[in-house]
Amino acid sequence: MADALFSFEQVSGQDVALTYIKSFLKDRSKIPGSIIFHGPDGVGKWLAAERFARQILCLEGTSCGICDSCRQFMRGVHPDYIQFPRRKNIAIGKEKDPEEFTIRWLLSARIPYKPHTSDYRIVLFPEANRINNEAETTLLKTLEEPPPHTKFILIVNDLHNLKQTIVSRSVCIPFHYLPQEEIKKIRRNEIAESKLYYGGSLNPFEIADEFLEEWHENVREHCHDSILLFKLENWVRDQLGEFRSNKEGLTGIDFLEMICLLLLYEYRQKNFEANIGRIEAILDFKLKLHYEIPALEYVLLSQLFLRLAT
Repeated sequence: MADALFSFEQVSGQDVALTYIKSFLKDRSKIPGSIIFHGPDGVGKWLAAERFARQILCLEGTSCGICDSCRQFMRGVHPDYIQFPRRKNIAIGKEKDPEEFTIRWLLSARIPYKPHTSDYRIVLFPEANRINNEAETTLLKTLEEPPPHTKFILIVNDLHNLKQTIVSRSVCIPFHYLPQEEIKKIRRNEIAESKLYYGGSLNPFEIADEFLEEWHENVREHCHDSILLFKLENWVRDQLGEFRSNKEGLTGIDFLEMICLLLLYEYRQKNFEANIGRIEAILDFKLKLHYEIPALEYVLLSQLFLRLAT
């Protein structure tokens, strides 16, 4: 019997994705070697990936919650579940004695060997877009012909952030924005307030309410006036400097993504037609923000606020 406390019922509003996942789980031997969960932040990709992984690893194949595999998984000590860290770029690693959680470490120290507890090994990349080009190229051959006992799960917001050669060798499972009614239902169950500026996702970065309210107030008060926009730019730059010291476990990119959500919300709410140019500028900024060029965000900020003010 499946563990009701760790079930797919907790993945709300993603019927298409769950149809794919449940069809794979009917016969674990037919699960693809490489699967990509793609879609916006905060809509259940990681939630589904963890539940998918535990059921694949379960000795009963049901996510029973009582076998050795399920118990190890829930304690975070499963030897056959390799989850790469979040908010950290993934490199190829040294040729000799590669560092842990690099691609050469994975391919030389883990993949060649049989699983310890389960029939399978799961490798999860929670932010697959952070695999750098050299590492991605090195990983490609293994993704193309993975060992029968190893399954890869890659999570990414946008398929365009991965090499087309990887996408073409994987089964892509889409996750979509949640309808507002579904978000309200989830929030009621969690006894939490729904914030409209998240759009179709839940809190994508788990930011404390006190910061969100402060940021939203600053954006709301300054974003609709060309002169005040430059004051907002200075405030954003000051805050960005603080996030370089990893404030509240967030990155500067996370902070800028949240500011973009707040700006988009304000410009959609008030005089949408007149703000179409501003909305396009924000979307362009968001796209270039993930090029991972050092200090690029400061150049992009100047360009963004210049476009917002004109």
